[in-house]
Amino acid sequence: MKRPQLHVSASPHIHSGIGVKYLMRNFVIALLPAVFAGWFYFGWWALGILAISVVSAVVTEIIYDKIVGKSIEIANGSAIFTGLVLGMLLSTQVPWWIPVLGALVAIVAGKELFGGLGNHPFNSSLVGWAFLAISYRDILENYPMPDPKFWLEAGEYLAYPAIYTLKDSGVDGIVDVPWQDYLLGNIPGEIGTICIIALLLGGAYLLYRRIITWQIPVFFIATVWVFGYVTSLIDPDTYASGTFHVLGGWTIFAAFFLAPEFGTCPVTTGGKIAYGIGCGLLTMIIRIWGSYIEGVPFAILLMNAITPLLDKIRPKVVGRVKEIA
Repeated sequence: MKRPQLHVSASPHIHSGIGVKYLMRNFVIALLPAVFAGWFYFGWWALGILAISVVSAVVTEIIYDKIVGKSIEIANGSAIFTGLVLGMLLSTQVPWWIPVLGALVAIVAGKELFGGLGNHPFNSSLVGWAFLAISYRDILENYPMPDPKFWLEAGEYLAYPAIYTLKDSGVDGIVDVPWQDYLLGNIPGEIGTICIIALLLGGAYLLYRRIITWQIPVFFIATVWVFGYVTSLIDPDTYASGTFHVLGGWTIFAAFFLAPEFGTCPVTTGGKIAYGIGCGLLTMIIRIWGSYIEGVPFAILLMNAITPLLDKIRPKVVGRVKEIA
């Protein structure tokens, strides 16, 4: 009688049918409203920066894979998403070689040197951005004034991004800015981070399609708001409100498109909650008391580093036999 063959494989044993290509495609779709907003306020060069960043990321991944003898996997869309997110974090005042260099660092140092997609511990787009911010800070901190294509008049309350104005001029510098300017994105800033309505539409799409879960965005945003609310209660002449800190910087963009990146954030429910709270706390600490004006990118990178520890936060196992010596 033939003995049955037992095949042993690693989990998961049942596949949902959702692959990397599907996830990346939905992330890109969710970013389209913000891409439109970038074009609407900053013109065609905004799309040029995004295109250069995406092409550079894809070409870098192809060349790297050929050099090391790996199979080329650009069809999964991860390089496209990495390049697109990096481009969204840049202004239209940067020269063409900035997105090229940023994409090179993001793909090679941020992803491939760790083993590729799923193995990198840090958000690859933020690794590229952090390299640029540290090496070329003066170039990255040049921002254009918004110039809406139609319907709106250009915002005239801010000459610099809201977070920068708060840091330089205090609460008095941002107190007169209408809330609709933040919501619509009619303020100076990066290509993809200014229009809150566009980002919320993209975030709602990701939640509706169940591409991401609600814990990280909700606890990230809530922590930023509560921290800002408390500090503004303590000293309203020095600290801006929680609502400002949610709408005036990268908070919304990060909560939906940076912090929940697969592989760099926790997978357990408790870990996601702690991760979102940690991102919010570090963002506010860096913003208010740190030397870097926008605390979001470094907060997420720091929380990426402790993701393996946060994944240990899990429910108690029920029904397990207690081991005895």
